[in-house]
Amino acid sequence: MAELRRLVNRRRERASAGKFVIDGPQLLVEAVAADLEIVDVFTESVIDLWADLGVSIDAPTWTVGDGVLARVGSVVTPQGVMATARIPEIAPMADGDFAVELAGVADPGNAGTIVRTAVAAGAQAVVFSPESVDPWNPKTVRASAGALFRVPLAEMGPKGERVGADPHRGDPYDQADLTGPLTLVVGNEAHGLDQLDQTASIDRWVSIPMAESVESLNVASATAILCFEIARQRRCIE
Repeated sequence: MAELRRLVNRRRERASAGKFVIDGPQLLVEAVAADLEIVDVFTESVIDLWADLGVSIDAPTWTVGDGVLARVGSVVTPQGVMATARIPEIAPMADGDFAVELAGVADPGNAGTIVRTAVAAGAQAVVFSPESVDPWNPKTVRASAGALFRVPLAEMGPKGERVGADPHRGDPYDQADLTGPLTLVVGNEAHGLDQLDQTASIDRWVSIPMAESVESLNVASATAILCFEIARQRRCIE
C-alpha cells in the first residue's frame, strides 16, 4: 500500500515506476475496455470484480480491509476498488489533423475535463506541455471519465497550424476557418499563453466574444466551445 500511496501523491514516482493509479470501478472497466495493461488490483470486500463489474482481469488481485483505500486514494467518496496500470507510451508526433494541446494548464480537474471534451469533439490526440499538470495525476484521470484511455498522448501536434485561444485577440471563433489540420493550444488558468514559450510558435489566434463585464472563461469551458466549433465546421464540409 505504500507504493500505491506514493503513486497517488507523487508525479516523480509515477514517472519512475511507469505506472499510474485507477481509482474506482467504472474507471477500471474503462481501462480494461481500452486494453491498458493492468498491473495490480486492490479491492475491499464489498466489491466482486466479476459479479459487480462484469470484468475479468489478468492481474494480481489483492483484498484489503474495508476503509483502507479511503486512506490511500484521493476521492471524497471511495468506491472500494483501486488499481495500477502501465502508463502508455507517448508518440513523438500526433497522427490525424486535429489535436488539443494543454500549455501550462495546472489544475488536474480542468485538464481531465479538457481531455474528455477533446475526445468527444473528435480530436485524434492530446498534448500536455511540460509546464502542465501530469496527465496521470489521479484527479486528471478521474475528471477525464476514461477519455484519457481512449486518445493517444503526443509530444507535439500534427503538421498544420497552431491555433492559440485567447480572450482578447484573433478572429471570433465562429468566423475563423478551423477546417484544416491544426492543433488548438489552450493556456494556463491565470495567465493564458502569454507567459509560455508556446506563444512564439502560435500561427494565429481565435477568441470567444463575451459581454464586456466578463474578463474570460474557465479554460475547460473555453476549450469546449472551441472544440465543438471545430467539430461543427468539419461536419459541414463532409
